[in-house]
Amino acid sequence: MARAPSTDDTAPTDALPPARERLLRAALRLFAEHGYAKTSIRAIAQAAQANVAAVSYYFGDKAALYAALFSESFGQMQPLIEAFTREGLSLREALQVYFEGVLEPLQHGEMARQYVRLHIREALEPTSQWEVELERDVRRPHEALARLLAAHLGAPVDDDDVHRLVFSITGLAFQVWCQQEVVGALRPQLLTAPGAVPAWTARLTEYALALVAAEAALRRAPGPLSGADGAAPAP
Repeated sequence: MARAPSTDDTAPTDALPPARERLLRAALRLFAEHGYAKTSIRAIAQAAQANVAAVSYYFGDKAALYAALFSESFGQMQPLIEAFTREGLSLREALQVYFEGVLEPLQHGEMARQYVRLHIREALEPTSQWEVELERDVRRPHEALARLLAAHLGAPVDDDDVHRLVFSITGLAFQVWCQQEVVGALRPQLLTAPGAVPAWTARLTEYALALVAAEAALRRAPGPLSGADGAAPAP
């Protein structure tokens, strides 16, 4: 284990000491703005008003600090997967739990916007964290939703249309996350008004149920779902 830093404000006193939280917040901002390669441990420590040894004490190294941002900033996906797939939930309840979990961090404002920028940075300038993220926070919830929707539709879980539906439903939340700055410019109250995020949760749950109903109707409809040239059939 690394030696404890010498300053009093970096000594561990509880599960999330002030210095550790400051390091995470500073790292989130700097990694989001400059990327992993161009952000130094010294710059993070300076921005966090902590000494450099604190990074080693709390995280070990730069890579571990970077990884912690993805797992600690707004929690992990596994507890959410377990919540929306627990036995006894109706589809409406399951989707509501899903959207509550993925949208709740939007209440953190600027931190949520920095988190989006961090993910964009990681996508454009991938590190070893990309594969971890893809498996843990993308593939696993996607597959859990696919199983949930396949069971509801009475379809095999490897059905391409089930996966189209999953991408469409998760895309509802993804668009809100990725368009925070656009929404803030055009209709800021949709993110800042009291109850704004719960309102998104309620609406997206209804929109998602409409998508599921549309997919169910398409499956009941006779004939092909598209013309020979790939165009949708006339209404």
